[in-house]
Amino acid sequence: MASDISNASPKLVVDHARKSFRQNNGVETTAIADLSFSVKSGEYVAIVGPTGAGKSVLLDCLLGLKHLDAGQIRIDGLPVENFVRDRKGHITRIFQEDRLLPWLSATDNAAFGLQIQGVAEAERRERAASWLDAVGLSAFKGALPRELSGGMRQRVNIARAFAPNPELVLLDEAFSALDDVTASRLRQDFKTLAQSQRTTFLIVTHSIDEAIFLANRILVFGAPARLMAEITVPPQAFEDRELSDRIKTEIRSLIVAGARRH
Repeated sequence: MASDISNASPKLVVDHARKSFRQNNGVETTAIADLSFSVKSGEYVAIVGPTGAGKSVLLDCLLGLKHLDAGQIRIDGLPVENFVRDRKGHITRIFQEDRLLPWLSATDNAAFGLQIQGVAEAERRERAASWLDAVGLSAFKGALPRELSGGMRQRVNIARAFAPNPELVLLDEAFSALDDVTASRLRQDFKTLAQSQRTTFLIVTHSIDEAIFLANRILVFGAPARLMAEITVPPQAFEDRELSDRIKTEIRSLIVAGARRH
């Protein structure tokens, strides 16, 4: 999916990250356990793993919404908190749910991140409209979320994520709430859009097929979050049934092993 990244510098570095929570009953649960990995600039990396592998917690930490107990996360060499504070809109997240504001039009929803960045109204509406064109919603720019199908709302969500020209895009089960046909079409359209951007993507998904289709490298997490394996996805692996099946078998066995909490 990405261009040549063999000599690219690290965009994201997670170094011995740890994160635990204390439940209401006083029991401490570890979400992230000594997790280390890096993602190069322009790379497309998928994360798969069992339920409870701390994948969404990690994304929250990448956005500065949660803070590690130990270790560090750096983006472009900066502590993640500094990056998020100083480069507003340069890291965006596409959720499973569209999370659109129901009282705003598709254009205003797509422009929301630009508004947070302080972009002037005329420019942000122009950029949002351009991205709605790119995701196939030219005829629905004035529509409210309730007037759009689930797939169309997710297209607005994608436009909103791309509009600020982000350096890092986080996909958090972005297509899992859609039916198979809609999800397949939207994944293909997303991949086409992504290939036209100089952006780094971190893709959290339960779908191994989706990981193989979108990523050039797959990280397999155990529960709590720890790196079990890194698997390089060769070009055209998704179209090669035999190769794809081998990768899926390897990943499934790793996920089963990783589900045994340590």
